Amino acid sequence: MTGITARARWILAAVVIVAAAGWLPARAQEASGASSGNPQAAGAAAPVPAKAEAQKGGSGQVPAGVKLESKMPPAAAAHAFHLPKAGSKTLPNGLRVFVVSDHREPAVAVKLVVTSAGAVNDPAGLTGLAVMTANLLTQGTEKRSAQQIANEIDFVGGTLAAAAEKDATGVSLAITKNNLKTGMDLMSDVVLHPTFKQDEIDRQRQQLLSALQVQSADPDYLATAVFDRVVYPGSPYGLPSDGTVETATKFDRDSIVKFHAGSYAPNEALIAFAGDITPEEAFELATRYFGGWEKKEVAHTARQAPAAGSGVHLWVVDKPDAVQTQIRIGRLGIRRADPNYIPLLVANRILGGGYNSRLNTEVRINKGLTYGANSSFHSMKYTGSFDAGTYTRTEATVEATKLMVELMTKMAAEGGTPAEMDFARDYLAGVYPIQSETATAVANRVLEVAIYDLPADYADTYPDRIRAVSIEKVKEVCAQYFGATNLDMVLVGNAKQFRDGLKSAFPAAKWDEISYDRLDLLAPDLQKPKEAAVEATPAASKRGDEIVRAAAEAAGGAALQSVDDVQITSAGTAHAPQGDFPIEVKYTIVFPDRVRSEAKLPFGLMVQGFDGKSGWASTPQGLMDLPPEYAGESQRAAALSGGWGLYKLALAGKLKTQYLGEEDWDGKKAAVVQWNAQAGPIKLYFDPDTHLLAGAHFKAVSPQGASETDQHWSDYRDVQGRKLPYASVIFRNGTKFSETKVQKVVVNSKPDAALFSKPAAQ
Repeated sequence: MTGITARARWILAAVVIVAAAGWLPARAQEASGASSGNPQAAGAAAPVPAKAEAQKGGSGQVPAGVKLESKMPPAAAAHAFHLPKAGSKTLPNGLRVFVVSDHREPAVAVKLVVTSAGAVNDPAGLTGLAVMTANLLTQGTEKRSAQQIANEIDFVGGTLAAAAEKDATGVSLAITKNNLKTGMDLMSDVVLHPTFKQDEIDRQRQQLLSALQVQSADPDYLATAVFDRVVYPGSPYGLPSDGTVETATKFDRDSIVKFHAGSYAPNEALIAFAGDITPEEAFELATRYFGGWEKKEVAHTARQAPAAGSGVHLWVVDKPDAVQTQIRIGRLGIRRADPNYIPLLVANRILGGGYNSRLNTEVRINKGLTYGANSSFHSMKYTGSFDAGTYTRTEATVEATKLMVELMTKMAAEGGTPAEMDFARDYLAGVYPIQSETATAVANRVLEVAIYDLPADYADTYPDRIRAVSIEKVKEVCAQYFGATNLDMVLVGNAKQFRDGLKSAFPAAKWDEISYDRLDLLAPDLQKPKEAAVEATPAASKRGDEIVRAAAEAAGGAALQSVDDVQITSAGTAHAPQGDFPIEVKYTIVFPDRVRSEAKLPFGLMVQGFDGKSGWASTPQGLMDLPPEYAGESQRAAALSGGWGLYKLALAGKLKTQYLGEEDWDGKKAAVVQWNAQAGPIKLYFDPDTHLLAGAHFKAVSPQGASETDQHWSDYRDVQGRKLPYASVIFRNGTKFSETKVQKVVVNSKPDAALFSKPAAQ
């Protein structure tokens, strides 16, 4: 859905999902501009040198005898770099304190790292819990609300943030020296006394679920996530740090409190101070604000690097609606403390670590197959990975994949040229001091050495270590890590268009293909288990049909059979991560399968239509076709709009169901019937007292991915001798999604058939 804003995508998802259940309507780059401090950039006229003025009348052609050469200027002489040795102290509770003094600016950076609270420490079945816990640290403590925390740090011009990564959770503070005590009080409060209030948990979960649903439909995200799973088989390093929709719905306050209590401990933590502070001041502040943190034993799980794969293995995620293919190629890499880390940095800078690298030069600049190709090593405490990645148009998939592998093979055989070596070493050694200028960067450098057990002088001697890498060493590590004999290759795209060509290009490769709708990032084989079919016994079928037919009779019986079409206008509130907003939707249904919705939303009108064969959507951003799977969504929408479509099918003997038994639903024991619809199985819940449809559970498809959806109906009213529910509440993945009330109903208005057909493009 190219061209739709993030908010529009979210609301389009709302339109689709609620249409399916009652018809109701979720990596941008920040544009860079000229600095206001530059008068030329701001539009002021710059003085023209006299020589340039004299040349204004030139021909613009190179004079005879003059030859222009494209030549990069040589690197300047290396500047001496020195990172002062950090002072250190271990408090009685085990907290290790580091400090690097730099009094040139009145600012201090502080970072606390808890090495037992990284994503690899997530409890079984709760992948993503470490990230959720870290995100909640700044959302309220025993004496401050989330708003108070934000206001206090903003008032003194500082920043306070918490985030979990694979190996650890980090809490960062940046503040002026005169406000350091205020910042430390806030920092210790969020680490030691978070309250994890239920309303904040619900808000964070809703935001997470929305993001995960968007990611689950993004081929870029899926390619990286699948690559991690296949490279780190059976290891927590391969699991998605944010979790999945399924795990996020399991997070509750008890699990979050338990994780914080069991994983956050001073004897598993380090804190670094950098900037305008003396060692004595840093040690005193650490003692004052974290000295009372009680030491505790934390359960440790032995972490071992998984075994490297052998041979070439192709993993293809088939996403038929994709117009590009995401490609990841790589293998198991190295841990951060590996002696080959620095030589591999130099080698990777040549292969794919920059714009002028071999991969980008060949795949993008020379061949025009992509807008970018790169490679990188991801090295962590106990293991790591190497991957090369790009994306290309579907028809160029095989060519781009082969070219990437050929470039890696060439690098493995030959290593780098002297010129490439000089450029890579000069760049990496030269940029390191620039990347170490801020107090925050210095604090990170100090902690990196401590966390990954690097030599004490590692940061100070880093540029020298880079420059000492020889061409022979690079050739050695290239042969070890860039060869094409042992590779995992992950592709996400329209497999039908490149399957045969890819198999022909890599005939000896092992092949695994997974349908997008069956992909499960947590399953050992990456595939969802096939849903067990309900046993189609004659008795269960008969009982199911009886229950639905009884509901049809209760809703109007013969009066429903005379309904050819219905228009229903609803209004209410949609609940989005960005906040609640009002909605008003008019939907028109011609039974059995034509559907149209018109949603008035804060940013404009959104219209969707389905003519019985195909669907379309019109938004403020333009007109587009809906993917084929939306046909099932429209069928379900027609059937479940107050249940009238469902009842008409039952009364006509065209509905096949199975009785499943009884389940709790809205405080009652409801009769449960399964209908195997085109869009997938739907569980229908019928009120035992009125016999009317009380709710439904189904998996909905939207631009944000699939979601487990529950719809609750109530407030049945008479409409010309027929019963229609006027109230609807929808939950997506356990979170309230919308609440609407019917405002107007028109029966048998005989709408024009053109309403459901895709309009001509404007």
